[in-house]
Amino acid sequence: MDKTQFLDELALKLSGLGQEERQEILADYMEHFAAGAASGKSEQEIVFDLGSPDEIARDILAERSEIPAGEAPYYVPRPVVRKKRGVAGRMWLFLAMLIPNLVVYSLLLSFWGVVVGFAGSTLGFFLTPFGFVLDAVLNQNFELYKLFGTIAVVGLGFIFFVLTIWLAKAMVTASIAYTKFNIHLMKGESKHV
Repeated sequence: MDKTQFLDELALKLSGLGQEERQEILADYMEHFAAGAASGKSEQEIVFDLGSPDEIARDILAERSEIPAGEAPYYVPRPVVRKKRGVAGRMWLFLAMLIPNLVVYSLLLSFWGVVVGFAGSTLGFFLTPFGFVLDAVLNQNFELYKLFGTIAVVGLGFIFFVLTIWLAKAMVTASIAYTKFNIHLMKGESKHV
């Protein structure tokens, strides 16, 4: 590309600017060519040093926030908006999820029964010392093996207590997560729990 081609292409790319401003910019680049020629550079070397007319025009127009003629503005796609389900869609989804929900919620309920059973056992283990004291007072009989048995059962109560807390936390998490999943599903939201 020589000087004439460079200046013609730059003038074409800057056609969106006013005539006076465009001529001023082109005069600046003519001075670049004159200074380069004075230092012994060829027109091709000067063009290489300056860069492409397209990039120069884009930079100049970007400073003035104007779009070059014949070019479309940059398109930014909008996010896809999902339609919410209507009454019929929700009803169909409700019926489709009825059997799985009955199964899952039945399982959750039975596991909650296990948690309640563990909690009852824990309470029973912790109440064992009261039984030991009551037996010793009412029967007026203190047996050493019963004391050690009571201590062992209370220790087992502590183990069951920790296990009961862990199971209760797991069941709360599972129940809330599955219920949130169903709510998101019924609302038609794409992000589930």
